[in-house]
Amino acid sequence: MWKNFDIHKFYKISLFILDAILIISSFYLSILLNSPRYPFVENYGYIIPIYLITIFFYIYFDFYKYKSLKFVKRFLLNNILTNIINFGLIAIVIFITPTGDKIIFINLFKYYILVHLFLFLIVRITLFSLFFRNLNKIQRLNKNAVILGINEDSKEFYSLREQVRLNNGLNIVGFIELNKTSKSKHKNIRFLGKLENILELSSKYNFKDVFLIDKKLKINKLINTIEYLRTNDFFVHTNNSNLRILQDINQYEVYGTEDKFIDFSIKRHFYKKYFKLLFDYIFSLLVLIIISPLFLLLAILIKSTSKGPLLFIGERIGLEKRKFNFLKFRSMKDDMKENIKIHKESIKSFYNSNNSGKIKEHASSQRVYRFGKFLRKFSLDELPQFINVLKGDMSTAGPRPCMEYETDYFKDWRKYRFDIKPGITGLWQAYGRSRVDFDKMSVLEYYYYSNCSFSLDLKILFDTIKVFILGIGGY
Repeated sequence: MWKNFDIHKFYKISLFILDAILIISSFYLSILLNSPRYPFVENYGYIIPIYLITIFFYIYFDFYKYKSLKFVKRFLLNNILTNIINFGLIAIVIFITPTGDKIIFINLFKYYILVHLFLFLIVRITLFSLFFRNLNKIQRLNKNAVILGINEDSKEFYSLREQVRLNNGLNIVGFIELNKTSKSKHKNIRFLGKLENILELSSKYNFKDVFLIDKKLKINKLINTIEYLRTNDFFVHTNNSNLRILQDINQYEVYGTEDKFIDFSIKRHFYKKYFKLLFDYIFSLLVLIIISPLFLLLAILIKSTSKGPLLFIGERIGLEKRKFNFLKFRSMKDDMKENIKIHKESIKSFYNSNNSGKIKEHASSQRVYRFGKFLRKFSLDELPQFINVLKGDMSTAGPRPCMEYETDYFKDWRKYRFDIKPGITGLWQAYGRSRVDFDKMSVLEYYYYSNCSFSLDLKILFDTIKVFILGIGGY
């Protein structure tokens, strides 16, 4: 009965259902507390936008990850912020359109915020945490997991395996050797076998979760090991220090200890092939319709402040290294040969220096005209790329498309960026841009390639809007 039970899916599905119940209950209670003059039937329409906005920000704030049960104070504050945003967005619609009753909405929502916060604290954080922790005590519901790597850090993590089981439902059954170690290191541990035999070991011990614990493992071997495991349908959790950039941007999970683990999932073919394509088309079409007046304004300003064409059309390398025509508002001086010459010179430092972001910024400043600097700072020059998305050459989120002479720099595990469509934005644009070097940018791109999902795309798009508004990292 419990053989195919996935406690992690159960955890997330339960929270989605629980959140729907809490939102409806909070709204209904706010009506009862306010006045019987406001019947539920006549005001239930508010629930739909409240639910959609709440779920969006719950995904953004990682409310469906285990760390939401650990960092309670942070998630309480984020819940309050979510409800404030809820109120603000719906209030704007009500006050600028004839939709809804302003007085009724304000009276209802002031109760809703308090009731929902109370239920969130009591039911979602306290009672659900206790329920899930007690559910994890039933060992037949746990999923087996192994530790890959035998060292002092992995042994310490193994000593805390009971905390991992109670908090996350993962039962660590033993160690698998990553590198050749002396026999003495296998004493006092449950040694299962070696990495090359992991498929046979997975069948024998019934596990699909692998904790890769070796903080000193070099980046090339680390990523190649992760990709090998992912290709064979293993979920990988690692706390390697080479991935610190992902911890810094909050892309981590906790597993019963203080360590921050980066998760790498199995391949999501369905999302990448179908849902992401549909989302790209709908989102890009809506954006182009909404910002069409801005397009006209930028076109006038570009033509009036510089000589040359309105658009820059350049050849770029996309999915499976196919070439396509890449569109941007022109932000550089109209001298293509000189621009390419400067760019070729600058990328040598960009791909080989720890301070590559500053070098790119310096190089670009030599070839950008005055209004072009404004376009670049706020990334307004990227807007025509939504046309590339509609043409099927790009996606809303993904690695940045590169020029043909840049492809030689993307070797070994970095070549996986060509297995997914390039994007208008991505983890590099949302969290790094000109502030990170090539190695960190490559880590961000590999993480997106391996963990591409609807929730990650939503987070990237939302954070990109924040970055663009503030002009952070632009050059």
